[in-house]
Amino acid sequence: MTIKLTPNDSINETLKHCSKNDEILLSNGIYNEKVLINVDGISLIGESKNGVIIKNKDFFYKIMSDFNECNTFRTYTVAVTAPNVKIKNLTIENSSVPAEKYGQAVALHADGDNLLCDNVILRSEQDTLFTGPLPEDLIIRHQGFLTKEFLNGKPTRQIYNNCEISGNVDFIFGSAQALFNECDIISVGRTSSKMESYVSAPSHAKDMKFGYLFYKCNLINKTNTKDTVYLSRPWRDYGTAAFINCNIENHINPKGFINWGGTERFKTARYFIYSDTFDTSKIVDWAKVLTKNEAKRYCNDFMDNLKK
Repeated sequence: MTIKLTPNDSINETLKHCSKNDEILLSNGIYNEKVLINVDGISLIGESKNGVIIKNKDFFYKIMSDFNECNTFRTYTVAVTAPNVKIKNLTIENSSVPAEKYGQAVALHADGDNLLCDNVILRSEQDTLFTGPLPEDLIIRHQGFLTKEFLNGKPTRQIYNNCEISGNVDFIFGSAQALFNECDIISVGRTSSKMESYVSAPSHAKDMKFGYLFYKCNLINKTNTKDTVYLSRPWRDYGTAAFINCNIENHINPKGFINWGGTERFKTARYFIYSDTFDTSKIVDWAKVLTKNEAKRYCNDFMDNLKK
């Protein structure tokens, strides 16, 4: 079934009456709503990427109706907990900026397997995109705080195709096997130009061979600084990310990657890079600079694993 909505309609109320594989079409306008997609196979499709905006303003420090702080994993504007969901041609925004004032503010909380985001804008500052599941230790910690659908811990596969994702601190983070294909990854400035920023913060389990693959992405500098942003830092011990054939601007520090402060996660982190245009001679020695053939093999193996 195909359902057409305008900004006067509620996406959440519509989802309550949806069945597997229904399609929701959104006409241009701003949808001020916190959305939970928990129906298998739902497609959420906007009239245009810039014209349809789903917006909310929950943030880490906000006191919620249960009198607790919101916490990172309740700040989302849109959360996906069902499998086989497709999101296309729209913007998802958490307007709790700047991060120095509001803390973590997730735009998309993605914790459903076989998720496709195509031609989507994800906009916030700190923790813009969470790619679930939660790490095991946080599943234990948040028992009784988060609802069960946010604590299932099942592996997920996710594809972000031709998307625009912006932020400054750990703005792509989590444990999914996720492909970022020809995306614009935009680093925005922080309150102080001297403050470091981090594109990604992976938390993959030890037994996961693949984590994040940024393939033919544009890493864009909107910080007005140079060398202040790192490609990644490991949020958990075995976090893994690869940057292959990406166009990398001058905001990225020549070392590429940085350890999570106060830990020894650099000893187990799995980072890879291949680039014809970015000087990899100064990349940290605990990351692997791939040859052209190694990069091709890595991408092929990643895609094979993603399809399993």
